Amino acid sequence: MPASFIGSQRVVPTMSPYASTVVVIVGLAATAYAAPPAGGTDAAPAALIDPEVFRPVLVPEGSLISRGIRAGESEAYYRVLDHARRVDPVTLRRAAARFLASRQKVSGSAAVRRLPAEEFPVFVDLYENVRSPEVYLGKPVTLRGHLRKLVEMPAGENPHDIQTLYEAWLFTSDSQQHPTVLVMTSVPPGLLEEVRRLKAANRPVLVNGVSGSGYFFKMYGYPAADAYRFAPLVLGGRLEWAAPRPGDLDRSLPVVLAAGVVVFGLPIGWFVWRNRSEDRRRRKRRAAGVPESFAWESDAEETRAVEVRESVEVVEET
Repeated sequence: MPASFIGSQRVVPTMSPYASTVVVIVGLAATAYAAPPAGGTDAAPAALIDPEVFRPVLVPEGSLISRGIRAGESEAYYRVLDHARRVDPVTLRRAAARFLASRQKVSGSAAVRRLPAEEFPVFVDLYENVRSPEVYLGKPVTLRGHLRKLVEMPAGENPHDIQTLYEAWLFTSDSQQHPTVLVMTSVPPGLLEEVRRLKAANRPVLVNGVSGSGYFFKMYGYPAADAYRFAPLVLGGRLEWAAPRPGDLDRSLPVVLAAGVVVFGLPIGWFVWRNRSEDRRRRKRRAAGVPESFAWESDAEETRAVEVRESVEVVEET
């Protein structure tokens, strides 16, 4: 109880019991009305972000394709990350679901429109609209798939006191061998431990059941073995992982052994089944408008254009 309220009680010791009761009730009611909500005065922000926040991301030609995080967009980069970590995760996922449902509804493919919402090919739709920034820039999205890379890194100097960031490379069912790069402010401790365990055992990092919700920021350039490639960059709060339960592997062991007997005992039948399955998947991708491969703007002409833009920016900054 505040000291000022205690002091006021000492000033009027002769107040009648009835009047005292009324004062206490009124005081409690006023206190309840004026008190800030639990969790402090910083209420969780709304899911959607003002589009003006993302304007620095656009290069002069209106493109979203650039390498790394440029100096001119770093303020927006950290601001979006701060927003993503403060927004309620459920609110963000619902906003992403509404936006992606609107994208599915206007798809030119009847097969895509008939898909369950969770099977909407987000990666393909983003790819097809990469030269139309107004479609996805700053919009909330949710992606699900398997993780092949997870890097813990210092956030760098920023005005939002973000200390650590996590770069996750997520591969979805419609992205083939092309990643979506998610930069998140937190990840489940168990996921970090699983990645460290795989690395310590010299095994490739491949973790299923990973998902993340965040805001599409840009096409992020990264060096590859054969060329400079570009991947969607999504900024979010917490990466999610549906870790397998401890008993799942024990219960599945008999099934795995039985499958091994079938595979090695009937190789011809297995190869026939696999070829037919692949053929069905290929037909399904064609029906849904999923391309067989992605260029992802990694050709020499696009790379040179990015290099020219970056050299001009460096000259202007100096």
